Amino acid sequence: FLATPPYDGALLEHMLIDSRNLFPIPDSMTFEQAALLEPLSVGIWACKRAGLMPGDDVLVTGAGPVGLVSASAARAFGARTVTITDISDFRLKLAESMGFKTERSDAPSEADFDVLIECSGAPGVLAAGMRRLRPAGRAAMVGMSKEDLIGLPLAQLNPNELTLGTVNRYNNTWPIAIELVASGRVDVNPLITHRFTLEQTAEALTIGERVTDSVKAVIYPQQR
Repeated sequence: FLATPPYDGALLEHMLIDSRNLFPIPDSMTFEQAALLEPLSVGIWACKRAGLMPGDDVLVTGAGPVGLVSASAARAFGARTVTITDISDFRLKLAESMGFKTERSDAPSEADFDVLIECSGAPGVLAAGMRRLRPAGRAAMVGMSKEDLIGLPLAQLNPNELTLGTVNRYNNTWPIAIELVASGRVDVNPLITHRFTLEQTAEALTIGERVTDSVKAVIYPQQR
């Protein structure tokens, strides 16, 4: 898996990859869209891990890149409603422009849901989100908390027989991701807010720490 030790990443002008590890993209797809098939794969896998079914009401906590593609995948897979929460007004407005319902994390509604996809990794968000699940609800934890141990109110959650699945990357998602984007069922274009050259890689990787109105940065390795 690229960028996971002992394998280096892809931040270079050219690289050699075994053709058995490649999937062709249609001529109608841009390279920017293709670059976002990777995070979209995480969203697709999160929906699978949560057992999402057509007609489900879905709550996505965290309107970052993975949260937005998870919401997009949920909608493509037939979710009845998709609601995204965050504390960033910019990201919430972006989510609204993409056609999703939104809530501020610090001012949640009383709505309940069939599925929770937790993408923020913020303390307490997973537990709070699971409290909003209906009986037999399912949750997928995508966001990684900085804490080793996460508390869950089991006395409240156990009577409803909720299911929690953890998410670590994905499996067999690339053909689905390509089809969703190529068919227009998922639009990843709004996620790209900044573009950089290879020489600007450090700036690209840290832009989220400096620019609040940023979501996804794309690096063009062959541009100067």
